[in-house]
Amino acid sequence: MRHTIMLVGVFAIGSSAFAVEPVKYTCTLNNAERIIEVRYISDKAVPCTVNYIKEGATQSLWSYETTEGQCEDKAAEFVEKQKSWGWSCTANTETTPASQ
Repeated sequence: MRHTIMLVGVFAIGSSAFAVEPVKYTCTLNNAERIIEVRYISDKAVPCTVNYIKEGATQSLWSYETTEGQCEDKAAEFVEKQKSWGWSCTANTETTPASQ
């Protein structure tokens, strides 16, 4: 029984260490800026939404409830579309401790 408790404890610690990292791209063209971000409801990859922020207004482009990776894929595809229109886009990485 002691061994089982230790495994459960390790799993709980391990799973919280793998919380999803924020996904955010900043695209610029001349003096204009657009932000494409993936927002997560919890520390899991789904449910999620892809938001597009333009001139301070946020528009939700896509949302997914069950399949991991769909929001990230759609955000990356939209970034490529922005680049094809002449925008320069960079990925922003924000590291937040899993305990927050």
